[in-house]
Amino acid sequence: WLAIGKFPSVGDTRSVTRGEVLALKLAALAGIDAAPARIVLLGDRGNEAPVAVIRRFDRDSEDGRIPYQSAASLLQASREEDRSYTEIADAIRSHSHAPTEDLRQLWRRLVLNLLITNVDDHLQNHGFLHVEHGLWRLAPAFDINPFPDKDRESKTWLTEQDGPITDVQMLLARASYFALDEAQALAVLGEVHAAVSSWRQVALSSEVGLRAVELDDFAPAFEHEQMDAAAALLGR
Repeated sequence: WLAIGKFPSVGDTRSVTRGEVLALKLAALAGIDAAPARIVLLGDRGNEAPVAVIRRFDRDSEDGRIPYQSAASLLQASREEDRSYTEIADAIRSHSHAPTEDLRQLWRRLVLNLLITNVDDHLQNHGFLHVEHGLWRLAPAFDINPFPDKDRESKTWLTEQDGPITDVQMLLARASYFALDEAQALAVLGEVHAAVSSWRQVALSSEVGLRAVELDDFAPAFEHEQMDAAAALLGR
C-alpha cells in the first residue's frame, strides 16, 4: 500500500515523528477512524532517524485514486478565512453519505484534540472522501500532534459565538449540534478520556518507541486540567 514518510527535523526539541504516531494510535484507541501509522528507523545503527510512515487513505484496493477534498474546499474557504466546526457540521448535513455518523465522529475528534493538545486543527487538516453521487464521508484522521508547549486552544473555532475550543464543558454544551444527546456525549468523552489516559503505555510500546526519559517532554500535552475536568464529570 501507498504511504507517506515524515522525517524528523534537525530543529526538533522532542521526537515529533514519534509524537504523531502516538497521537494516531491514541485516536484509534478512542474510537476514531485514524490513518494507520508506524515508526520505521532509517540510517546507520545507533544513529537511526525515526520516520513516521502513515498510510495514504485516498487509494482503493486496486491503488486507484479516491477523490478527496479538505474541509476548506468543502466550505469554499480561503486560508485567511476563519470558519467554525458548526459550519463543518452544516456541510456534513448537506454533503455526507452518512451525516449522523460523521457528525458524531467529528465531535469525538474535537474531544481528542482538546485532551491531547492538538492545536494545529486548521481546515486543511480535516478531509472528506467521495463515496458516490456527489456525497462524501469524513476521511480518516491525520496530521494530529500533541503540542506540550502550546496553549490548549483550537485553531478552528467551535462556533462563531463560542470562539476556540478551550474546555470540555464547551464541547458538551454543543454536543447536540453533532447529533449527540447528553448521555451519548458523556459516553464518547469517557472512551476518549480512557484512551488518552493510557498515553504513557502506548508511547513506550514498540510501535511508537519513545523512551521513558522522553515522556516528560510530552506530559503537559496529556496530563492537564481538562483531563482532570473530564475525569470529574465521569466520576473517575
